[in-house]
Amino acid sequence: MDPSSGAVINPLFCVPYPTDLAFKTKPLRKRYLATVDAAGNILFKTKHYWLGGFTQLRDAAGHTVFTMKPKFITLHGRWQAFRGDSMEAKDLVFSIKRSSFLQFYDEWFVYLAGNTEEENCDFRVTGSYRKKNYTIYKGDSSFVVAQFAKDHKLNLQLKHAFGATISANCDHSFVAALIVIFRMVYVRKSAASSHMRTVHHRA
Repeated sequence: MDPSSGAVINPLFCVPYPTDLAFKTKPLRKRYLATVDAAGNILFKTKHYWLGGFTQLRDAAGHTVFTMKPKFITLHGRWQAFRGDSMEAKDLVFSIKRSSFLQFYDEWFVYLAGNTEEENCDFRVTGSYRKKNYTIYKGDSSFVVAQFAKDHKLNLQLKHAFGATISANCDHSFVAALIVIFRMVYVRKSAASSHMRTVHHRA
């Protein structure tokens, strides 16, 4: 992370003023998510790979910014995000996990790659994907990196979209990557619940 700019992956994804963005989904493509700016431009979008079980966040030019995947053996639902197309340990940018195994509310801790001890988180996230009310905090402080809401603030007609306000000098790609992970977690959980209901009905 670049401490002077607040960039997690690239200072080019930071701007010196607060920014409102929208996140557009597609009901028939559960793993699709696009980040849209005030002009209607797509800044980032996802590409999911079923065979490898990973998801990529790509910029407007089609370049991969992050490759994200869940750890298969984990009690806290840990996900890892790597630089570009890599999934090698040397290219790890951050990891995220639930604050505890048993949760009464949704809270996640984010650790940057250099924080190997993980005694204190670099970012903390609270909220719910279903309610679209996530708040991303800087570490254990009260500084809000981004605040999500069910209704976006853009003067655009967007279906199936929600919004976020991102603070000045905070990395837009990092915020987008986090919401992609939360959407993947939600989709996987919904699919598992649907499967269990089908099995119970057949029984």
